[in-house]
Amino acid sequence: MVVPGFSAHPDDWAIPALQNLIVALAEHHQVHLFSLRYPARGHYDFGNFSHTAIGGGQQFGWRSAAIYGQTAGAIVRQHRRTPFDLIHAFWADEPGLAAALAAQIIRRPLVVRLGGWDLTNLPQIEYGAQRILSRRLMVGYALRQAVAIQANSAYQVGQAEQLGLPGRKVTYMPAGVDIERFRPVSAVRSPGPPSLVQAASLIPVKNQALLLEIVERVVQRCPTATVHLAGSGPLENPLRALAEQLNITQNVVWHKKIAYPQVPQLYHDRHLYVQTSWHESQGMAVLEAMACGLPVIGTPVGVVPEVACQPADWAVETLAAQVLAAIEDSERYHTWSQQARQMVETRFSLAVVVEQLLRLYEQVV
Repeated sequence: MVVPGFSAHPDDWAIPALQNLIVALAEHHQVHLFSLRYPARGHYDFGNFSHTAIGGGQQFGWRSAAIYGQTAGAIVRQHRRTPFDLIHAFWADEPGLAAALAAQIIRRPLVVRLGGWDLTNLPQIEYGAQRILSRRLMVGYALRQAVAIQANSAYQVGQAEQLGLPGRKVTYMPAGVDIERFRPVSAVRSPGPPSLVQAASLIPVKNQALLLEIVERVVQRCPTATVHLAGSGPLENPLRALAEQLNITQNVVWHKKIAYPQVPQLYHDRHLYVQTSWHESQGMAVLEAMACGLPVIGTPVGVVPEVACQPADWAVETLAAQVLAAIEDSERYHTWSQQARQMVETRFSLAVVVEQLLRLYEQVV
């Protein structure tokens, strides 16, 4: 496994979805993980798998080339000690490049899981690897070398098709949800004022301005409605100013960043998850909220077009109307809540995804 960064110990939770997946995979196969940038350089023991950290940190520009070379070299040296059957990169830019270099040297197949920005170009918010020549070249090289490419949603499969990636290589395989950690606390959601939630960094691609505009329209009909916003980032002050401008300051609860083990509690007293992103490759927070019994509405990116309780849309008026429809019909809401949990159990649970990945490994090898 080759990743941009990883945890230093089991309670670090640097990238929870990756940690959950790799711990689960290590119950079936011998796994050695290599991280490019964090934590600090060294070897870390996770019990059922080993982690070699290159520790490249925040060195960019020409210095990044050394990080890619060191990672590839570490993979080759470890292969001589404990031969690998395949290399799996998360994601296609930096990890993909380092993994592709190593795969060519040791002559082993390469699997690449697409990241959030690998196939994306959103000039209006200056986001996406496809708008940067060096990243575009990295992604292109890694995906040419890969024998299998994992897409995280049907939406991302569509991105791959638009860029002309060979369909025979691309497999739809989401990241899995820990459904034991994320689960409803009761069969019926507690009554009370409608409570919306979003867990996301406060950065342009997450588009929380749209979320606040939705809330502004919702409180016109339901003044006690609240939105709980869990995340931190450079847009916090502008978003607080927008909330004040929209006269919904009293309706917004700012949670800052919440530690991963406490995230399920964030969802337990909420009623509806609202995604407003310009882009998502999948949307892990969406699925974790659904595992806790929250129906989802939102923009047509990531998994939302597949899992939302009502059709995904970009229009603030439409999304606000969907929120009101969800919270004003208790019987329909209860059905949507049950369907959300069931969908995650059958399609997006960690156990389901691991089984899919094991089959892919067998095919690749």
